[in-house]
Amino acid sequence: MKTYCILVFSFFIFLFSTDCFSQKPETETKASNKHSIGAFISHTYINQGRIDGELKRLSAPSLGLNYNYIFNDKWSFGLHNDIIIESFIVESANSEEEFIERELPFSTILVGTYKITESLGVAAGAGVEWEKNANFTVVRLGVEYGLELEKESLEVLFVFNYDVLVNAYNSFNFGIGINKFFR
Repeated sequence: MKTYCILVFSFFIFLFSTDCFSQKPETETKASNKHSIGAFISHTYINQGRIDGELKRLSAPSLGLNYNYIFNDKWSFGLHNDIIIESFIVESANSEEEFIERELPFSTILVGTYKITESLGVAAGAGVEWEKNANFTVVRLGVEYGLELEKESLEVLFVFNYDVLVNAYNSFNFGIGINKFFR
């Protein structure tokens, strides 16, 4: 699991670094870029959490690394990776007496994004959350808002995602990150 996480993050860092220092024409626009890589920091909230035997909402820090291929001004498709950097116990969605222990769960989700406006987009996708105790199918719905920094081909991105882990639990997260555009 840890090796897989390291490989995925290394791959995206390599992709990001190969284009970071290249010279771009000043007339290039965001629409002419075909790829983006984003790094995020966020908090994941889980309603079915258990602390000392009591049902409580959990808040756990998480990190994200996203790659997107941009088809046009409206559509992009990508691989969104998240890791919750905390261990926790949740109540199963199927039974109030069944508990699921999660240690540093890592999710990989294929996501399509549609831009409603130049800055506001909605996302939907599905994937898998991996963890040593059990793996679950994840369905994600999200909203993102970006503030573009044109000269640097960067975007500050604010994200909200709602994840449904099938037959397990639901969570939502709020995050902020930097998105880099390149050809």
